[in-house]
Amino acid sequence: MICTFLSLFAVNTFGQVKNLSREQMIQDIDTLFSFIDQVHPDMYAVYPKQRLDKDIERVKSELEPSGDVFYFYKQVAPLVVKLGDGHTNVNFPHAVLSDCTDILLFPFFVKVTYPDKEILVQNNYKNTIPIGAQIMSINNRQANDIVQDMLSCARGEKDFYKIWNLKGEFTHMLYTLYRDSIFEIEYLFNQVKYSTKVRGISYKECEDLWEQNNPVVSSEKYTFRTLADKNIGIIEFNEFQDMEKFKVFLDSTFHILQKENIGNLIIDIRQNGGGSSRLGDELFQYISPVPFRQYGKTIVKTSDIKKQIYKTKYNEDVTEPNGIKIYDENEKLIELRDNNLRYKGNVFLLISHTTFSSAANFSWAFKYFKMGTVVGEETGGMAVQFGETIAPTLPNSKFVIGISSKKFYSFGATDENIHGTLPDYEIEAEKALDFTIDLITREK
Repeated sequence: MICTFLSLFAVNTFGQVKNLSREQMIQDIDTLFSFIDQVHPDMYAVYPKQRLDKDIERVKSELEPSGDVFYFYKQVAPLVVKLGDGHTNVNFPHAVLSDCTDILLFPFFVKVTYPDKEILVQNNYKNTIPIGAQIMSINNRQANDIVQDMLSCARGEKDFYKIWNLKGEFTHMLYTLYRDSIFEIEYLFNQVKYSTKVRGISYKECEDLWEQNNPVVSSEKYTFRTLADKNIGIIEFNEFQDMEKFKVFLDSTFHILQKENIGNLIIDIRQNGGGSSRLGDELFQYISPVPFRQYGKTIVKTSDIKKQIYKTKYNEDVTEPNGIKIYDENEKLIELRDNNLRYKGNVFLLISHTTFSSAANFSWAFKYFKMGTVVGEETGGMAVQFGETIAPTLPNSKFVIGISSKKFYSFGATDENIHGTLPDYEIEAEKALDFTIDLITREK
């Protein structure tokens, strides 16, 4: 899946928070759903048109006479989420928070667990709450209620993927939903209940804390290492980008695997959010024992907006007539080319709730064509999912919106497959690598 994110207009910037009139918000809502209707190949696949139209009219009728961009986001994001498409969304207005020094934010980074929906503290801000403490309530709002409110605005097809996304958005969403600047927190630590009260911090302070508490492990799209004593090679594949660089990486990696006669290969896509599916096809040429294909059917919608974006962004003319076109390639497998580096050992694929878009389709084909053993969690990307988003901007709020223009069916999948790739061994993502290494060494 090629998940391009194309913008119709220049990247927008925000100054201080400005209010939108009720009329401006209604205009943006109408424009938003007009864009989606023109671009999306199957807008009502999950949520019926009649219900969505009713919801839209209700939101418009209940709008305040005026509201800032956070208020508007709180109204419109849940409407888009109802579409059930993790690629179609309203982007949160981070730039507004960045520019507004008078806005104070929650000073703790948290992890929300699935399926329990517990809120666990990940940083010890000024020695107020210990790391690992479970937040029970914030300003008398119960933790479970807070998570449910946030999920109404979170993109994704399934709750486990939405919850994963909350790790980076919790602080911003808390402000958007409730506008608090002082936080009375009840928490549980070592089975003892405590309470504390803290003042919020600025967006800049939040960014600094995030960098301190979330160091970047690796900026590389793909890396390779060996555990020579265990006869294991490990490819960490974090992003489906840069085909030419990837080809060089694969050639080097599989030369080493062959030269050192390494009998077990682990491919780790637990943190992979997708990109160009062509990279997946290239990797399959090294590990698949049979002809393969990632997509069985693709539904493509062409529109004037899409043509304008391709022309503006890439100087590329889209010549197809407007409308829907279906490409059915279930009978067109990709043949294996001659490749003296094709791997003959055991292959293991690590997946997680974070594995999304092209990475999820890659994992589906890996399992469907029996290329090896899958370990981890159900992927966040579904067997049938949307993608190749374009990104127009709303006229008044200046929100950038992502809209899918294609519907992808993983090979062999139908509309009945409302799930991601299911692992052969279901293991928490954090433990999947150690489990797989242990599995390999036990089977020696």
